[in-house]
Amino acid sequence: MHHITEWRDGGRTDIGNEDLACDACHALVHDGPGGWETRVAPAISEHPGRTEWIPPPHIDPEQRPRVNHRHHLGDLLSAALAHYRARRETELREHRQRWMREPAGDGAGDEGSP
Repeated sequence: MHHITEWRDGGRTDIGNEDLACDACHALVHDGPGGWETRVAPAISEHPGRTEWIPPPHIDPEQRPRVNHRHHLGDLLSAALAHYRARRETELREHRQRWMREPAGDGAGDEGSP
């Protein structure tokens, strides 16, 4: 867990001020040069209310905030479902194409088969 506003800086210790972070990412957040910052995304952002990770200038000179979607189950599930649906649609399309190309039987013994 990561406190978006650190406790020592007056941050709350409830779920509204916490976000998931792996140990490696959490270690990157610190004061001083090279440290990442975090904040809650404003209402006008693409992902309001989510934690924005702000890189130091040597990584991104414009310090554009980023959201780590790996820590949001809904994002992962949506991406997995979209991938599954696209793959399934491709498989169905290929199956239909194969079925339409197969030559019709000569009629002998093919009763009941498509």
